[in-house]
Amino acid sequence: MFNDPTIVGSWPALAARLDSGGILTRWAAAEPALAGLSHASDFLEACSERTSHERSDAVLAALVRLAAADGGRDDDALQLLLHLLSRLVWTMVRQLGDLSPDIVAVVVGELTCQIRRYPWQRRTRAVAANLRAETRRAVLAELRPRSRSHPECGEVLTADGDINRLAATGGLGEAEDVDLVDLLQWAVRSGVDATDLALLTRTECARDSGQRGGDSIVATEHGISTRTLYRRRNRTLVALRSVALEYLAAVA
Repeated sequence: MFNDPTIVGSWPALAARLDSGGILTRWAAAEPALAGLSHASDFLEACSERTSHERSDAVLAALVRLAAADGGRDDDALQLLLHLLSRLVWTMVRQLGDLSPDIVAVVVGELTCQIRRYPWQRRTRAVAANLRAETRRAVLAELRPRSRSHPECGEVLTADGDINRLAATGGLGEAEDVDLVDLLQWAVRSGVDATDLALLTRTECARDSGQRGGDSIVATEHGISTRTLYRRRNRTLVALRSVALEYLAAVA
């Protein structure tokens, strides 16, 4: 993904500049979290799935401080961040691609703005999650503004637009402020069993569709009894409610 020039130009050109211009040495002097990252490829490794969340979060936070308008205002740090967050960009492009023929440019432009004005002094953790949430919110506000007179024009986050169950029992706040896909991914990273989350999602979709005997059908699909389905569903909801509070604190 880092060789894709459609996000923010050539990755090889940026990597060559970072590796040869003394930029990384200057960054490490200003940001201790970047010490030891002496090549552009080190940043890819530091922000990969093989690295702990704490480590990658610290590297992203340091780069945001360098790139922010009220921080170092470093254009190279900004460009590197956009490359490191390219997976975020493409995920959002796939999710919102029907809203604009220029959705890549819209998402990249908004992510750039969010990095430049990131409130790094008070949001010190979960940098990628914060940037994802704020970028998505801003893109939706621009391309699909909500109308009190026509709420059907707003974003729909579930099969039928109804997340009142989760909102009422999980303390998730306003529906339009919650990216459920992002929340579920956060839950998996926080230790909630992915299989149980998939089972919960399948059950809720069956219920939302009005499928007769939906719970029994889902239980049969998964080779379990309805009683076991309910037990696992309740267990997953309890875990999800707990994680939701941490998620909202991170992206607030």
